[in-house]
Amino acid sequence: MIAKGEGAHYPMLTNAVGNIRENYGEFIDDVGFFAMPGDDPDANGLTTWMLAGIYIPKSTEHLDEARKFVNFIASKEGCEAQTRAIGATGPYFLKSCVLPADIPPIVSDLLGYFGKDGATAPALEFLSPIKGPALEQITVEVGSGIRPAADGAALYDEDVRKQALQLGLSGWE
Repeated sequence: MIAKGEGAHYPMLTNAVGNIRENYGEFIDDVGFFAMPGDDPDANGLTTWMLAGIYIPKSTEHLDEARKFVNFIASKEGCEAQTRAIGATGPYFLKSCVLPADIPPIVSDLLGYFGKDGATAPALEFLSPIKGPALEQITVEVGSGIRPAADGAALYDEDVRKQALQLGLSGWE
């Protein structure tokens, strides 16, 4: 609906770029991006997803080949292969990888935030070793206006504390 102009806004990052390109390619240049507005437009930023982790099991019989593959993924050539296969969906976070000039507006809009100090922050999953089991329900309540954001944050803090205690982690009493 966003690609075809039948919807106005959908809260997400640029992970839908590939689907839009594949299913509604003629509309790819009609879709843009902006971060969720905050109280101060001069300090508005976005939450970002971090790089995928690539792991090699210790039990592999093909360690040299696996290391070559991981090195390829993290190389300029690997980024170029990914871009050819699925297109650019955002920055690669690797100095050797450069996005092509013909990125869609949704990606170029996103990149503008990466050029401003303090305008991006990693998603909670990358900052906290503990995830509260009620996070999804709390964010739905806050996003739907059922619960104020400050109350949701306090509830989530308590949810995380309970999870840490259940896991037997010290320092959460």
